[in-house]
Amino acid sequence: MQALKFIICLILFGFLSACNDEPASSSAVESPIEIKVVVVTMFEIGEDQGDKAGEFQLWKAGQKLDTCLPFPVSHHDICINPQSGVMGIVTGMGIAKATAAIMALGLDPRFDLSHAYWLVAGIAGFDPADASIGSAAWATWLVDGDLAHEIDGREIPTDWPTGYFPLFANEPVNAGTGLPAPKLSDGYSANGEVYKLNEKLTDWAFNLTKDLKLSEYPAMFELREKYTDHPNAQRPPFVLKGDHLASSTFWHGKLMNQWANDWTSYWTQGEGNFVSSGMEDTGAYQAMVYLARANLADRSRFMVLRTASNYSMQPPDLTAVENLSAESGEAGFAGLLSSVESAYTVGSKVVDTIVANWAQFKTTMPYDASNIITPATKPVSEVQAQLPAQQTTKLTTQQLVDALQLEGHVEGGYFRQTFKADHRPTITTKNGDRVTMTSIYYLLSAESPIGHFHMNQSDIMHYFHAGDPITYYLIQADGELQTVVMGSDPTQGQVMQTVVKGGTWKASKIPTDGDFGYGLIGEAVAPGFEYSDMQLGQTTELVALFPQHAELIKSLSR
Repeated sequence: MQALKFIICLILFGFLSACNDEPASSSAVESPIEIKVVVVTMFEIGEDQGDKAGEFQLWKAGQKLDTCLPFPVSHHDICINPQSGVMGIVTGMGIAKATAAIMALGLDPRFDLSHAYWLVAGIAGFDPADASIGSAAWATWLVDGDLAHEIDGREIPTDWPTGYFPLFANEPVNAGTGLPAPKLSDGYSANGEVYKLNEKLTDWAFNLTKDLKLSEYPAMFELREKYTDHPNAQRPPFVLKGDHLASSTFWHGKLMNQWANDWTSYWTQGEGNFVSSGMEDTGAYQAMVYLARANLADRSRFMVLRTASNYSMQPPDLTAVENLSAESGEAGFAGLLSSVESAYTVGSKVVDTIVANWAQFKTTMPYDASNIITPATKPVSEVQAQLPAQQTTKLTTQQLVDALQLEGHVEGGYFRQTFKADHRPTITTKNGDRVTMTSIYYLLSAESPIGHFHMNQSDIMHYFHAGDPITYYLIQADGELQTVVMGSDPTQGQVMQTVVKGGTWKASKIPTDGDFGYGLIGEAVAPGFEYSDMQLGQTTELVALFPQHAELIKSLSR
C-alpha cells in the first residue's frame, strides 16, 4: 500500500511540477504541509475578491487564505493559511468536478491530509417544510438522486406517483407495495446511492453552532411571507440538522420536493429527513471513501453544511414554472447573500474551534475531547470589511433597461412593476378596492430625462438605487413648491429615500450630461398603484392653478 501511494504521489507531483516548469523535488514529497481543515466550496461568481461574492470569498478573507498554489488538475487554485493549517478549495459545480477535485487533492503529495477535517460549505435549495432561506443545515445522510431507473411520466401506470425508481427495482419507492430495504455496508450502499456521515461529528458541529444568529435582509421577508403553508419557511434564518440530496439536475416544484422526501426516507430507511438539495456531495464523499482506503484521508472527519439560498418548491398560488422563472430573474435567489454569509458564520465557528484545539483534535475526535477552547465568533461584517472594495462598472442605459426588463412609462422614463401585494386582503379607497402595496423600478435617462408632472392618490416612498442625482419638484395643493434631490451622496444634501404623499403634483429630472447618463430609483406605492388613480398634468391647467410656478411647469409638463 505504501509503495503504491509513493508511486502515485511521484506521478502526480511530477505532473504538477511540469505544469509549473519547475523540477520535481523529493523534499516536497517527504515534507508535506500539514492541513488541519479543508474547506470545500463549489463556486465563485467571478474573482476571489473585489466583486460579488460566491461561496469562496468570505473564506479566503476571513481565514486569511492568502497563499495560493497552482492546482492544474482541478477547477481552481488551492489557497491555504500556512500558520493556521486551513485550506480552501473551489471544486467547480456538479458531481463530476467535485469528485475529481477531492480525489486530486487527496493524491497531492504537497499536503498531509491524514488528520484533516473536511467541511463542505455551500448553498442549496431547502424544503420550506423544514427551514427558511438563509438557514444552515448540518447533514448526517447524503443521498444520491441520480442513480435510478426512469420511465417517462406519460408512459407510467396510472397508480404510480412518478416514473423514477431505484436501480434494480421495478416500481417507485412510494408505489405502495413496498421495496426491499437498501443494504448498507460500512455506512454506504454498494452503488453509491446513500452515505451516512459520522453522526457524532455532525451532532458536535450542530451543538457548537445551533445558537448562532444568522443574517437576513429585507428581500427575504417578502419571499418568506408567501409560504403561508410552511411555518418554518417564515422563520428568521436558523441552524438545524437536516439531510442532503445530491442530483445533477436542478429540479424544482411541489411534486419533485415530495419525491425528494420519499427518496431520502427510502434510502435512509426513515432515519433521514430531506432538507437540502445540491449537486456535489455524494461524489465528494465517494472520493473520500477511496482516499480513506489508501490511508490518505479520514472520512470520519467529513462534514457537510448546506445553507438555503432558495426554496425547493413554490409557495401557494404560484406554479412551479412561475416560481422557477422568478428565481431565475434579476430579483431571484433572495437568500443568496444571507446563505453565503451563513455558510461562513456557522462553518468558521467549527473551523476556528478545530484549529484552536488541534493539540487534542489531531488524534482525538472533538466529541471525545475535554476542556475544549471555544474561540469567539467574528461577525461576518468584520470579514466583509477586509474584502477589497468592489470595482464599480458603469452600465449603459440600454444595459439597465434590458437587464431589469424595463419599458417606457407614460410620464416619461422607464419602469417595471416588481411586486403587487395581491396575496393580502384589499383595502377600500374612494376609487375602489386596492391592494395594500405595489412596487416598481423607475429609470430616467439622458435620452428621456424628465418625469413629467403628474399626481397620484396614493403615498409613494422613493428609494435611490444608482446613477446620477434626480431632482424632484413637488407642488402641494396650496401651491407650496418643494425641491428634493435624490442621490448617493448625503454629504452633498442628497437623500436616498423620500416620500411623496398622495395629492401632490410631482415631476422629476436628471442632468443630460451626468457621469452615468441615467438615474434609477425604486418606488413603493400604498395603497397599490392603479392608472385610474394617476392624473397627468396638462400645462395650461397647471399654470392656471399655480401661476407662480409657470416657467417650471412649462418645462416639466406636456
